Amino acid sequence: MTDKQADSSDKPAAREVRFGALPDMLGYQIRQAQTAVFRDFAVTMADLDVSPGEFSLLTLIDANPGASQTRLASVYRVDKSTLSLRIAGLVKRGLVRRSRSRIDQRYYALWLAEPGRRLLAKVRKHVDRQEQTMAGTLGPGERELLLDMLKRISHAFDP
Repeated sequence: MTDKQADSSDKPAAREVRFGALPDMLGYQIRQAQTAVFRDFAVTMADLDVSPGEFSLLTLIDANPGASQTRLASVYRVDKSTLSLRIAGLVKRGLVRRSRSRIDQRYYALWLAEPGRRLLAKVRKHVDRQEQTMAGTLGPGERELLLDMLKRISHAFDP
């Protein structure tokens, strides 16, 4: 080996990256899959200005009209202050309506505003295509099996 060859192999870009045990770790592969899905989501949704988290919140509010922020924070598994900031952003954009609950004035109840419904419908079309792409990589019955396995993993860390 010449000095020139030795020098080029010492450069970080020329060295092969080793992943150690990462490729065989569930957490690493779940994160890799999530990163790929979120990256695709960001590229496709750039003109709609919506994040995966906002899509999830809009979907939850749509499925639970009048639900309290406290209840959604519990279901969404985030603290109330974090959810409150996210909801405030959706309210400011006119996507969500928030008002004091008629049942308990201590809580805010949430509904999708009409612009929120329209945005959710547009985003849902992309998400459905994304779901089809992912399912297309799986064999018969594997989608349901994967969903079941991911749910069990998620619940393994429930308090």
